[in-house]
Amino acid sequence: MPIENNNVLDFKTFFLLYKDKVYKYAYLHLKEEAAAADLVQETFSRIWKKWAELDGNKNPQSYLYTIARNLVFDELRKQKIRFQFQATDIYQTKLVDNSNEEAIRFKDLERIYREAISKLPKSRLEIFLLSKEEFLDNQEIADRLGISVNTVRDQLVKGNKFVRQYILDHFEISIALLIFLRIF
Repeated sequence: MPIENNNVLDFKTFFLLYKDKVYKYAYLHLKEEAAAADLVQETFSRIWKKWAELDGNKNPQSYLYTIARNLVFDELRKQKIRFQFQATDIYQTKLVDNSNEEAIRFKDLERIYREAISKLPKSRLEIFLLSKEEFLDNQEIADRLGISVNTVRDQLVKGNKFVRQYILDHFEISIALLIFLRIF
């Protein structure tokens, strides 16, 4: 499909032609209507941002499917992380007595974790939070911040190492800590 004049009408035609196919692909993998619809929106949003730069001789459908595939993989990875966290939380509930002592220790752990994060340099902190709290992958973080993927990866390694060491230095070992460190 050649792109003529890179205008809005061409994009609308492109969107109408491929939106259902992208939705079916996303739904096939994600098994959730809302997640598939969000993925379609994000896919075409990214295409729109590059629409003026796309060359009609190149294959915009290929670019579209590459974006959709990558977004599906990212979402599946995020779902896996959420599932692992929930499974760990359930396992922790079975292991840990819900006594006041453990609750206090867990709050202390949370406080020390937040304290460790607050001591990260500003740029490393921003990258760390985008990764750990917004579940963005390295490429998404690099794109958002305008830095290289290698820089993101390096800063995450340093951030994780610092946070882990800070917690080990400032908190007594407990079951909650062991589970927490397993997550990171």
